[in-house]
Amino acid sequence: MRRYAVAIAALLLSACGQSDTADAPQAACARSATQEVAWTSPDTPDVITTTSQGPNCGQAIVTFVARNGAGDPLWVFASTYYDLTVGGVAPEGAPPVTGEQMDTFLASWADVTVSRSGALPEWRLDDAAPSGPTFAYSTPFERETYEMLRARDLPMICYAAAVEATHCLVIDPASRAPTMIVAYGP
Repeated sequence: MRRYAVAIAALLLSACGQSDTADAPQAACARSATQEVAWTSPDTPDVITTTSQGPNCGQAIVTFVARNGAGDPLWVFASTYYDLTVGGVAPEGAPPVTGEQMDTFLASWADVTVSRSGALPEWRLDDAAPSGPTFAYSTPFERETYEMLRARDLPMICYAAAVEATHCLVIDPASRAPTMIVAYGP
């Protein structure tokens, strides 16, 4: 019986070691960038953290995470380096993405600024959606709610969600949770 227990313990330890080895390549492109931003509270800065994780930087998953000053997660968005830089998968024969390229990308992605929802385009009564001179806009809200949030001139951050798409977030006054007020792109 004792030998049986020792054999099981050895197998379990061996399996743990194999799992650690299998996970090791994930650290090949483990990188991050952070920035503080006064979005949800003027007194305590929020933290934007962008990360990459993958067997190499070209195959990495990249994440955009907003946390409040207490460290509570507010918003998470995940994508890939290529989807955010060229749109889709890596082009045929693309050179490897270097760690320096990923560091530059992550720092740029984390570099959000606070603007105000009042700067968003008006949603005119006869239009199907808000409209501006340069971009196409969409919103998950009905016109009245969108215009109410725009009129409240709420603090807003925007981040890249695709090569030519941006998502903008405000803190919903009713739920006090982040919500996407608008997405825009060409």
